[in-house]
Amino acid sequence: MFPRWIFVCSAGLLAATGCIPADNTGGGGGIGSFTRGFVFVKSDRNVYLADSSNYRATPIQLTTDGNDRHPSLSRDGRQVVYVHAGNELDVVRAASGISPTSIYVANGGRTNLRTPVFSPDGTFVVFAYDLSGTSVIGRVNVDGNGFRDLTSQAASPSFYPTGGSVLAIAGTSSLQFRQLVRIDVLTGSPTNVAGSLGLQACAVVNRAVISPDGTRAAFDGRLFSGGSCSGPSRIFVMNLGNPQSVNQLTDYPAEATAADGFPTWVGTDQVGFSSSVGGADQIYVLGANAILSSGTLVIPSASEPYYGPN
Repeated sequence: MFPRWIFVCSAGLLAATGCIPADNTGGGGGIGSFTRGFVFVKSDRNVYLADSSNYRATPIQLTTDGNDRHPSLSRDGRQVVYVHAGNELDVVRAASGISPTSIYVANGGRTNLRTPVFSPDGTFVVFAYDLSGTSVIGRVNVDGNGFRDLTSQAASPSFYPTGGSVLAIAGTSSLQFRQLVRIDVLTGSPTNVAGSLGLQACAVVNRAVISPDGTRAAFDGRLFSGGSCSGPSRIFVMNLGNPQSVNQLTDYPAEATAADGFPTWVGTDQVGFSSSVGGADQIYVLGANAILSSGTLVIPSASEPYYGPN
């Protein structure tokens, strides 16, 4: 039994109209207007929205329980999926004030749920978790049914535009996520996309995301330091064409220990991300062709951004 939801609409209606269960004991957030922009978490670990029409306006708060992370938007921008308390996937209507719905609670030794994303048609969610010491990618329908493991030694799924597969990072551990693979969401079969992250990055820290046109991938790569994979993280963009190329977008000569994370595409030409530059997490936007730059601050005191709809 899932303790945080009571369904009053079918899975088909949920996918088609954004119908959300009417009751939930977890508590919901404020009502506002959201068309396009960022979903993110703040220091209280609640989920918020900021519309692109005015990023500096008071954000729309979607959750009140705290202990939330890794939110992402559906392709139509009407729903948000996120991880609650590390072991639960919840869905909430964007800007509705309606309480969240639990669609999956970790079981069977699965822990550390992370980076959930909706399928383009909104009918299921793909996400990463740990199982027996290995990172695994799985999927579950938005009505809470149909859970299954897809593939192991992979994390951070991001849907290709066509929806039949996800880009993911691959490797045996967090410091070994050095490959990009394409995973079929029906069979779980992986295909190698990139066996190297370039010369500057030694591993992906949080996620890699495919661009809306499917030609590039943005990722937060850890830098080499003293001959080991122990440096701070920066934002990179990989051209997935032939030949492949990798460009480091961000750098901070005056703040060498600052860390960037959670890249997200803002259209096809810009990348959003969170950074600790200045001593606190904030959300920045930077052109996808930038070279060793710092970006433009758009949302202060926020982290783990995800932009949509693209």
